[in-house]
Amino acid sequence: MIDDDRSIHLVHGPGNDCMLLCLQVAKRALISGSSVLWLGDLPAAPLKSTLGSVEEDALSRLLVGSIEGIATDSRILKTADLVILWPWCKNHGRASKSEVSLLQEIMESAKGRVVATSLGNEDASGGFGVTARSRAQLERMGLDTWFLTRQNMGSRRILKSSNREIALERHDGEFSVV
Repeated sequence: MIDDDRSIHLVHGPGNDCMLLCLQVAKRALISGSSVLWLGDLPAAPLKSTLGSVEEDALSRLLVGSIEGIATDSRILKTADLVILWPWCKNHGRASKSEVSLLQEIMESAKGRVVATSLGNEDASGGFGVTARSRAQLERMGLDTWFLTRQNMGSRRILKSSNREIALERHDGEFSVV
């Protein structure tokens, strides 16, 4: 779905299943033998429905912590193959300088791929769609910006970057490429 080697800023709207998509990325990584560090909220219900069938050995490579509590020089951050930040900044207003700085430190310290999520802002110019918080800064850090949007209130989602668009369909609690 999303390039497996590049770090990304995944921007989403409310209620479009971004957590499910992130859990799917984490599941693929765990099954392939990678270690995953999830920083932020991870409610039990989506965790169980997405990762419930994953073998215990693979699940042992999933670590969950808080963004505020992570030491950017920690061994865990430096050894994780995938780091997911749910979300990397608060869900309203501009991202603060401290949030951007912490994300930069995480990017510099992380050995593996980083997926930083955030709720998109409504376009203040009167246009349609959402804008990404601190997009220019995050792209300078090396994060590709992707937008996850719902198409017509159905089970279809669109995952879009500046040069690529992927249609996803949700079936049985998982996304597949259409």
